[in-house]
Amino acid sequence: MTKEIWTDYSLPFGTIGPLMTVGEILEKNIDAGYNAYDEYTNAALQKFARYASDFLSNPHPRLGRDGSVCPFVPEALTKGLLRIAASQVVAVDEIENEMARMLAVFSQMKPVMSFNDRTGDWIYKAIIIALPGIQDEGEINMIGQLQKRLKPDFIQEGFMIGEFYPGCPEPGLHNRMFRPLDTPVPALAIRHITKYDAPFMLGSDKCLEAYFSIFGDEGRRRIRQLLERTG
Repeated sequence: MTKEIWTDYSLPFGTIGPLMTVGEILEKNIDAGYNAYDEYTNAALQKFARYASDFLSNPHPRLGRDGSVCPFVPEALTKGLLRIAASQVVAVDEIENEMARMLAVFSQMKPVMSFNDRTGDWIYKAIIIALPGIQDEGEINMIGQLQKRLKPDFIQEGFMIGEFYPGCPEPGLHNRMFRPLDTPVPALAIRHITKYDAPFMLGSDKCLEAYFSIFGDEGRRRIRQLLERTG
């Protein structure tokens, strides 16, 4: 794990620009580092910030359940624990290296997870790395492939890696016709894993093994219930 850890989120970190809250992006907050990005990248950040504030934080008629699209995002925005940065990197190996560096940053960002407190504010913490330089279909498909390849290793360490990109086919949990990860800007996200992530473990023995290693009998019970419901 790198020893370089972001201490001032308004400054760039390697090839990644300032790490701003959704509110700071929407406000175009110069003190938070908004001016460090060019006009094109700021436009991409604005799109993703609005996706978080206007879409993920609200109900949707096709969601298939009550509440917001992502039940954690409203509180994350209120607490300022969802941060977004951008990188123009497009090579898959460079993106993979950046996500490893961001994992080190994320793990030391406050609030730090405590295994003795599974309900603390750390559950709302997330980093999203927008990748506006990725535009053609081949590069966009690579985002999904990279996410699936890294996912088991992230889970083993207690984290989740999420994918967002134009045309993302991943369906919603309660409506298979709903596409909540179809975003105008490609991105990858990091957050802590929770016991509620059981549905995202299905279909991968490696992910299940890692999930069980963290949540033990509780995790096995949740997976068993899911399998019983799906037949």
